[in-house]
Amino acid sequence: MKIQDFFQLSDGRTARLYSLRNSSGFGADITDFGGAIVRLLTPDRNGKLVDVVLGFAEPADYIENGPFFGALIGRVANRISNGRFTLDGKTYQLELNDSNGKNTLHGGRCYGRRLWEAEVVDDYTLKLTLNSPDGDAGFPGNVKVEVVYHITEDNALSIAYSGTSDAPTVLSLTNHSYFNLNGEGAGECGDHSIMIQAGRRTEVDEFLAPTGRNPEVAGTFYDLRAGKSFAKIHEENPNCFDDNFVLSDEAESFKENAAVAWSDRTGIELACSTTAPGVQFYMGFFLDGTLRGKTESSYPQFSAFCLETQLWPDAVNHPEFPSARLNPGGEYKQYTVYKFGVRN
Repeated sequence: MKIQDFFQLSDGRTARLYSLRNSSGFGADITDFGGAIVRLLTPDRNGKLVDVVLGFAEPADYIENGPFFGALIGRVANRISNGRFTLDGKTYQLELNDSNGKNTLHGGRCYGRRLWEAEVVDDYTLKLTLNSPDGDAGFPGNVKVEVVYHITEDNALSIAYSGTSDAPTVLSLTNHSYFNLNGEGAGECGDHSIMIQAGRRTEVDEFLAPTGRNPEVAGTFYDLRAGKSFAKIHEENPNCFDDNFVLSDEAESFKENAAVAWSDRTGIELACSTTAPGVQFYMGFFLDGTLRGKTESSYPQFSAFCLETQLWPDAVNHPEFPSARLNPGGEYKQYTVYKFGVRN
């Protein structure tokens, strides 16, 4: 595994970049700062390796990383309504950091803006560890989180998440990579298509906080089970998607090919399988062309999409949702695979 210095933090510590590659060149560059996937190379229909994740031109821009490019997210992925939840009779107030100032998004000052401890397991595997103290971003309990990135010879990147706590707390982790299967900097994804095996979705209010209802998608704009092009999605709803799709009612079973996206231009296909009960499909609405990407190009609106495998949003405030609670002696686990190939 190739390891190189990536950038220096203000306190003198150095963030490093770890390059995982298989024998055909498929692989990922991952930094121990935020656990971010900085580069992900996969072959197109002509065998050319294409970098399919967005990222910054300047490595130090990962320190703030406003869009969460490639970052690990915690303690709780997605939104917590009003930045507040109650656990065992005690109410916790968190930072209100979403675009509306109404909710906590991705845990506030999240795990994606921390330097993790890195351990090279082998040329294909990187383990990252983070100790999150009691009170971190307002959350209770001393939590230890481990994330293992692993690539395979058949062009898959797996992410195994685990966590323990010394006190009752809440935990829901994900990765926030932005994918463009034509290559980062290739512009809008109108020639992409997607299929999501979900019969329900998490309904949200005007501020994108869950209402508690999870309606059927059949007969609606939200039904992606038969596959739909991004161009068609945009035609039907100009704001496109930033929605959690319900994959199951529990967080243990492995959902093979829960979401599959592909590009007509390059032929690259991405199949996402996961143990998580939900996946947030986000189409880059908040990208605005002001960020400078790795190839010096801008990232306009809808120039990438995310498949954030997760517990349902705001589960901490909805006891009927799959639980985000983590008790001492218990272990949080989540496993996701992003498998790449070429679509016939």
